[in-house]
Amino acid sequence: MKKSALSAHHPRAQVSHVPHQVKRASMANNSAHSAPQQSLWTKTQQPDALIKPTMRYPLAQTIPQPIADWSPFYSSLIDTVAVLIDLNHKPLRKIAETSPHVRKKGQYQLAVSSPMSPKICARVFSRDDRSQLLIEASIPKFLTGQNIVGVEELFEPCKQMIFSVLAQMGVEPTAAERRKLEHGKFQMTRVDYATHCDCAAPKRAAAVMAAIRSLVYAKAKDASSYGNETVYVNQHSSRWTLRIYRKDLEIQKRGRGLPPCVYGREYLQDKVQNAVRMELVLRSPELKRLGLNDPLAWSVEGARQRMQKWVDRFANANGVMPSSDYMGLLTNTQQLKLQAWLQGDSTAFTGSPTTLTNTRNTILEKTGIDVRGEPDVELQRRATMTIRDVFKQGIGFKSYGHKWDALCNGTTVAA
Repeated sequence: MKKSALSAHHPRAQVSHVPHQVKRASMANNSAHSAPQQSLWTKTQQPDALIKPTMRYPLAQTIPQPIADWSPFYSSLIDTVAVLIDLNHKPLRKIAETSPHVRKKGQYQLAVSSPMSPKICARVFSRDDRSQLLIEASIPKFLTGQNIVGVEELFEPCKQMIFSVLAQMGVEPTAAERRKLEHGKFQMTRVDYATHCDCAAPKRAAAVMAAIRSLVYAKAKDASSYGNETVYVNQHSSRWTLRIYRKDLEIQKRGRGLPPCVYGREYLQDKVQNAVRMELVLRSPELKRLGLNDPLAWSVEGARQRMQKWVDRFANANGVMPSSDYMGLLTNTQQLKLQAWLQGDSTAFTGSPTTLTNTRNTILEKTGIDVRGEPDVELQRRATMTIRDVFKQGIGFKSYGHKWDALCNGTTVAA
């Protein structure tokens, strides 16, 4: 515990401070009676005359500017898929009895554990009198233990996931069934495509979510949300859904963190901080309409174009926010006053000379912004960002095929 915190709560410490406080108050009263009344008001009116015009609105160059040098984290990937494959199999009950990685859920569903963690599962259903299996799983999560990064290609990773699920179930396809899978003779009934917007700072991520929520409720026919943490477009549609949420907040929830065996676990958790994730869920009717129920028909460029349409729409959301990463080092009151000052309120910091000086020095030290006088247009432009600016800077399509094998191998074998 810090010394100051201890002093604030310890009774004896509080008693020992009382005489000093009384003494200071007494000295202040004596000074107030003896000093001329013009001093406080006159001092607050005169600093402008002492400030050189060239130094009036400086953005301190000695303060590091992380936004200028910051490299945003890009990631786009195929996440959850559902596939219908032709495969004759035993009753689900018997499969669950013979495999330690499978547990039965209800009458018609199995939960199949991932090789990376028993907490990560694929859902498996029996179809057409035990001649087909419907497998639904997050490709990157089932194979690598996480779904922060992955690949944008569909066929090969999907096939890899299918064979991994069957191996965990202890089910061996016949030669003919294996050939059909190898040649892509199965049907896609769901595909989730995701990308991230790196917002660089918590307040900026919160502002982006608030702006998106406002835009969705204003423009979308079927809008829903859970506070400012998750926003949906067409949440209850049988064709497609767009989901926008804070990925960093999701992995902090109980049971949603990354398993210890994930390759690059600390790096991924660090990079996804302050990231807003957008997931476009395409379900069976929409996949059929687009001709994408065939896994070989999937196109990375086509997926990016569909997501880019939503990125462009959200980039029109209204809202500005501080661009300095050091804004979070200020108190809430200082942040509110600074934002008001940046919007042109030159009286935001008026007060006693001592308070004004201390506040100005703190803000200058931590943000590089001098709050004397009025902010010029260039300073306002450099010190704030629009939602469009954040999207332009924080969104980029990037697949991690070069890391896929390492991700699938992990760092350890799950227990």
